[in-house]
This record gives sequence, C-alpha cells and structure tokens, in this order.
Amino acid sequence: MAGIIPDADDRLCLSRRPDHKHQGGLWEFPGGKVEPGEALDHALARELHEELGLDGVRSIPFLTVRHRYPDLAVTLHFREVTAYTGVAHGREGQPVEWVPRAELSARAFPEANRPVAVALRLPPEWVIPPEELDETAVVEGLARLDPASQGVYLRGWSGHPAVTAACRARGLRFWVRDDAGLARREGAFGLHLSGEGLARAQREGAPAFEGLLSVACHDAGQIDAARALGADMATLSPVRATPTHPEAAPLGWDGFDELVAGNPLVFYALGGVGPEDLATARAHGAYGVAGIRGLWPRG
Repeated sequence: MAGIIPDADDRLCLSRRPDHKHQGGLWEFPGGKVEPGEALDHALARELHEELGLDGVRSIPFLTVRHRYPDLAVTLHFREVTAYTGVAHGREGQPVEWVPRAELSARAFPEANRPVAVALRLPPEWVIPPEELDETAVVEGLARLDPASQGVYLRGWSGHPAVTAACRARGLRFWVRDDAGLARREGAFGLHLSGEGLARAQREGAPAFEGLLSVACHDAGQIDAARALGADMATLSPVRATPTHPEAAPLGWDGFDELVAGNPLVFYALGGVGPEDLATARAHGAYGVAGIRGLWPRG
C-alpha cells in the first residue's frame, strides 16, 4: 500500500527509503505491506499511523502498479487520501517532505512509483470528440467538460484552430494526433501517436516534443515500442467490443491486466468503457478511462 497524501497547499507527502532497504535512498509515497486478509483501506490507515503518526485516514483507489524488478516482484496499491488528522512526521526516523506536484519529476523514485508521478498530472477521463459532429457542436461540447477531471484527445480535430482555442479558453488539457510541430504551436499538453505515428517514430526516432508523449497500443509489441520511445502514457484497447471496430477482438479486463502488468506507463482503458468503469479499470492497472460515446457530453 502507498498513500497519495495532499495538504492544504496541494503539496504531496513523500518519504525517503532507508539506505539499507530495497531501492534504498529513493523517495516514495509512504505506505507499507498489507497483512494477510487485511482490507486495503485499513492497511493504508494502519501503515500511515505507524510511519507518519496520522489518524483517521480515509482513502479511495488511485492506481495499481504491478512491477518486476530484477530481484523482486511487487504489486503496489496506491490510494488517494481524502481525510486524516495529525501532522506527518517520520516516526521511524525516515526523512519526510511535502513536495509541490510540479516538482515531483525532479525526485528520484523507485521505478514502480514513477507511473504515479505522471498520473498525478493527468485527468482520470480522456474524452475523444466525435468526428461526425460539426465544429460548432464540438466547441459547444468542450464547454461542458470539466477541466479538473477530463482531458481531450482531439484526434480528427487536431488541426482546427477554433477547437484548440476552445480547449485553451476552457483550461482543458488536450492532446493532438501525430504532429509534434502542431502540438508545440498550439501549446498542447500532450502528443498522442496513433498506430501510424508509432510506426513512423520507430523508423525516425521519438518526435521532438517537450510535453507528455502518449501512444495508442493494442498489444504487447506496441507497449514495448512505446516504452522504447520514452512514452509517458498509453491507451490500451479494445477492452470491450465496439461498433466502430467490430473486427477487433476485445481484451477483457483480465487481458488488459495481463498486458499492463510490469510496464511503467500510465494506461487508459479504451473501447466500450465509460466513467462507471473507472473503479474497475483502476483495479486492473489502469489510471483512467478513455472513449467517445461513453464520455462525450450528450444533448
């Protein structure tokens, strides 16, 4: 178990691992081992009391990471702490610091913690505007999205100035498809490589883009290619059968889980999923859900 613990200034609590332990000297999100038969929320509450002196800890699922080091396999259940009392301090002598979210990338984390540092910058819902709409309808739909919990993959709308301007005006984090130059000019939060874009990057090298790099994946080979490019996140699909790609065999949640295990990327589940599937997606290794019909505002 590990806790994502914010304070009133939206800083996050980190502790440093003892030098003599596995991955010693690195910073981590505080937590510890789950006892046999122990509920995950109870385990985190117990560990944060023992390690940091916090009481009344309440939490919700954030991300599950299954990672294999050369000498150890670990499953880490990260939970977002929503309430607690007390002042965090290292009860076992470990250094404890409160770190602004924007400075997390400067810290040295164990590899299994790194997807969490990326996910903390991301929305749990990744919305794809339908391509059959006209531009006016897309701009109107963007106005109904929540910038705090939803990001936008513009896909076929990437080159429409009115659409990108609407994202910026609304404060929506948005991704464009394949074109790093366009992403830089428009101030995109992310660049998303389609299958074609991924193949080109494998031939020519990773695109020159300083923002977040995302890749569309459907199998283990594409996940490996995304990692080789230094991608931060990936969509993995289809989880379920969809009318837009009826020929694609759905992964199912077990197949999704098997593919993401051990891969230090932030994954979004795509294909026949919606906001109601977020808890299930997180239980199977995803951070968020992505889609068109299940996420685009109706009416």
